[in-house]
Amino acid sequence: MIFLYLNQGKSLREAGARLGRSHTTIGREIKRNGVYLDDIVKPNYLPSQAEDFSKRKRLDSKKGKLDDPAIQRYVLSKLTKGWSPEQIAGRLKLVALECFVSHETIYKFIYSKENRKLRFWEFLRRGRRIRQGLFSRKVQTRRRLAIPRKIPIEQRPKEANERIEVGHLETDNMEGSRFSKDAVSVSADRRSLMVFLDKLPNKESKEKNMALSSRLDRLPFALRKTMTFDNGSENYHHFELRENYGIKTYFCNPYHSWEKGTVENTIGIVRQYFPKGMDLSKVTQEELNIVERELNNRPRKKLGFYTPAEFVYKEIKWCT
Repeated sequence: MIFLYLNQGKSLREAGARLGRSHTTIGREIKRNGVYLDDIVKPNYLPSQAEDFSKRKRLDSKKGKLDDPAIQRYVLSKLTKGWSPEQIAGRLKLVALECFVSHETIYKFIYSKENRKLRFWEFLRRGRRIRQGLFSRKVQTRRRLAIPRKIPIEQRPKEANERIEVGHLETDNMEGSRFSKDAVSVSADRRSLMVFLDKLPNKESKEKNMALSSRLDRLPFALRKTMTFDNGSENYHHFELRENYGIKTYFCNPYHSWEKGTVENTIGIVRQYFPKGMDLSKVTQEELNIVERELNNRPRKKLGFYTPAEFVYKEIKWCT
C-alpha cells in the first residue's frame, strides 16, 4: 500500500492517515528499506525488496556483539579475573573503541538461558544466581558503644566530601564466620579508590589501631589527611591516630553506612575473594597483599577506567 500511495503521488501524511500510522513511521520505513539509485534523489521503494531487507535485518539483529569470538574471549578472560561487567566494558572502550560492548550486554550474556549451565555469574562480585533488584537490602540495627572525642562527618572538609584530592580515607572491618574472632581491616582512598587490607586477629579497638598505625607508617603524607569511621567499638581509640599521625578523624551518623560508601563498596569487591561466612583465621596477610595488589591494578569506572595505582602515581608520583 505504501508503494501504491507513493506512485499515486500522495504525501507521506496522507499515506500515513490512510494506513493508520504516523507519517514519520512511513518515512522511516522508506529510508530503511528503500533503494537509492544514482540518478534518483529519493529512495525507490519496492514491496518485494523491502520485505527481503526487513527479513535480513531481523536475522542480523539477533546476533550479539558477544557472538564475536575475540570479544567474547576478552570479556571472559577479565571476568575470571574478578573484573565487573562495567569495568570490562569501560576498559574495552578505552583500549579498543571499535569493539565497544555495554555492561548491560555482558550482564545479559552472563544471565542468558543459553549460558546458565556455564555459571558465569559465580565470577561476579556478589556471585548471585539471579540479578538482585535495586533497593532490596535491609538495614540491621544494634546498640552502639559511646565513642569519645568524635567529630561528626558534617565537619569533614570539602576536599574530602567532594573527592577533590587523594589522602582522604575511609575504613571498616570485614568480618567472616561468626565462630571466628579474626577480621580484615579494609581501608580505601575516596579519590583514587586505592585499597589497603590488613589482617586482624580479633575485632578489638587496640588491634584495629595497631593495624592502621602500621599502614599509616608506610604511606606518604599526601595519602593520610583524613579518615572516616563508623560507630563500631573497634574505632574507640581513633584519637590516638590523630595524636600520633596528625590525621583528622571523622565519624558517620549512626546507621548511615552510605556516608562511607567507598569502603562499603570496596568490602563488596573484597568479598569476591573472601565470601561471607568464610573463616578468616585461615587467611594470611600474604594472601591479603596479593588481593590488594590485584585490586589496585584493576580499572575503575570512577577513574575513567584507569587503575588506582595509575591514578595515585599520576597525582603524587608515589607507587606501591
